[in-house]
Amino acid sequence: MIITGLILSLLSCQESSAAFTGKIDLDIREDDVALRRLRLGVEGAFGDGYDYTLSFNNDIEELEAEVHEVLIAFDHSWGKIELGYFKEPFGLENSHSSHEVNFLERSDATMLAGDHNIGIANYIEMDPSTHLSWGVFRNSISARFTDLIVANEDADNFWHVGASVGVRDSDRFFQGDEIMMFDVETLYQAGAFSFQAEAQSLEIDNTESTSFTLQAAYVINGGNRIYDTTRAKFLFPATAGDIEAAIRATRVDMSEYNPAMSVINAYNAALNYCLSNSSKLQLEVERGSDGLSDNQTTVALRYHFRW
Repeated sequence: MIITGLILSLLSCQESSAAFTGKIDLDIREDDVALRRLRLGVEGAFGDGYDYTLSFNNDIEELEAEVHEVLIAFDHSWGKIELGYFKEPFGLENSHSSHEVNFLERSDATMLAGDHNIGIANYIEMDPSTHLSWGVFRNSISARFTDLIVANEDADNFWHVGASVGVRDSDRFFQGDEIMMFDVETLYQAGAFSFQAEAQSLEIDNTESTSFTLQAAYVINGGNRIYDTTRAKFLFPATAGDIEAAIRATRVDMSEYNPAMSVINAYNAALNYCLSNSSKLQLEVERGSDGLSDNQTTVALRYHFRW
């Protein structure tokens, strides 16, 4: 909370700027309408090249709020530095925000990746095609390396490969004396078409949990997603009216670590309509389970808005 107080005090500085931000996800499932996500915050800049973000997830029914992200970022001779409470640099899908993913939620495979944590991270451009991000956090150290094999901005043609590694202490998600995380990834884009593949391994003592995800997407009316070279990920589609179709297959096996949990095989198909550069409608059909219950088919419609 020291960093939170610091950011709030910066809002009164003469050389600071601030903009209120938010994110709303409204879901319709069968006969149920639910507010999936309400996130409110503020972001801006202060001093000479310092940026800050402060955001909270809010539960309207329980009248509760919890910190989602608190960070200060600045440029250094080592590259971009971030410190505070934010997401660890690890993996491809986990690096995308909920605003940027093709589906209503990230796949179950991200259960094997790190989440938000307290620490410091460094984002390094080794050359225009090669990037390294690494961080030291409260109970973990993680790093992600990506390299662009193909980079043709004029043709919107990109292909990168990458790998991530992490070591961590026990936390509320996983308990063990020795915990290691590994990830390999690839992303390909050719204009309106994009493809991603990712495999992960989580080793806890003498057990291994694994996951594998394949997904493909196509912008039907000729637009395309924007590839962020620095962070090696996709940004939100920028053109209002874009219609994107996407499919995903996910397999997660945590049975060695938790014998009560069966193998997860999930399949998703989504149709996304970009209303503006900050909002979209998403229709998704999913077939699968959470590993603790039988397979089921769900259909959901989401209105997503970010400002």
